[in-house]
Amino acid sequence: MKKLIALLLLLVLIGAGLWVYVRRELQKTGTPAEGLIFEIPRGLGAREVVGLLKRKNVIGNPYVAYAYILFSGFRNRLQAGEYLFDHPQTIAEVINKIVNGAVYLHKFTVPEGLTLEVTAQKWQEQGFGSAEDFKKSAAGAIDLVQQIDDRATSVEGFLFPETYSFPAHTPARQAIQVMLSRFQQMAAKLAEALPQKKWPLNLHDTVILASLVETEAAHADERSVIASVYLNRLKRHILLQCDPTVIYALEQADRYKGRLTLADLRFKSPYNTYVSSGLPPGPIANPGFPSLSAAIKPAETKYLYFVRTIESRHTFSETLAAHNRAVAAYRKLKRAS
Repeated sequence: MKKLIALLLLLVLIGAGLWVYVRRELQKTGTPAEGLIFEIPRGLGAREVVGLLKRKNVIGNPYVAYAYILFSGFRNRLQAGEYLFDHPQTIAEVINKIVNGAVYLHKFTVPEGLTLEVTAQKWQEQGFGSAEDFKKSAAGAIDLVQQIDDRATSVEGFLFPETYSFPAHTPARQAIQVMLSRFQQMAAKLAEALPQKKWPLNLHDTVILASLVETEAAHADERSVIASVYLNRLKRHILLQCDPTVIYALEQADRYKGRLTLADLRFKSPYNTYVSSGLPPGPIANPGFPSLSAAIKPAETKYLYFVRTIESRHTFSETLAAHNRAVAAYRKLKRAS
């Protein structure tokens, strides 16, 4: 009997000692390299994940880490993906991070005024995937954009420019869906600021007008004035004569050479507003919120013309004679400089 009691006491002491040891090991932190980012591939088992963490010095004791996974019921809950370990963490913190799928998010920055073509190039340049895959996914996302605008024939104009955060290997269609959702949020914000029934144009044409403003305006204070010029010309049935629409038409036909010629201005395309009346059939770029705001709340002016001058600013005119004088003054200034 005394031997049994002694044995039990020994087991209790061993268990207590083991528990103290495990608790101490669980509180120890690893020594990962500064800013360490690495990927846990799909299909790795718990033991393999622990081995990878040990090799990267994210954890110190792989046996305790594996035991923690088993006793916590996490064996089949470790999630694949890229993880950032930018400071030492305990075993429990490391494992919980992986169980919760707190993967590292990469920034995808889309500036205002880009076309779908250039946005696809940004997708490739920023390491998310090929430009061709992005364009293919965009072409297949008509069903998504038509939930926003049933007249849309492309996602052009609806990929809201912003900085997004995506995990590595995010499918292009998923990213496009997020960008379209962001556009919807901004459209709702516009409608809160000004009820849609008071907009000068419907949503489809508003996005088109905003894309023209985006490609022309280089200064925030000119956006609403430029919008007013285009709306004034639309009301008077005057050709918009917007140079960026010509460039867009030429780019779509792979004919743009870097500068516009008189022959280019006569290029036959529904997007060329020098030969086609009214707005082009679709947006020519992805406008940001300020340009969308300018399209629904344009300045009250009688301007029908503008010409870009120094520092990308514009001189606005109400008459063709005044416009011609502004053009002549700018050319004289340019020759003198």
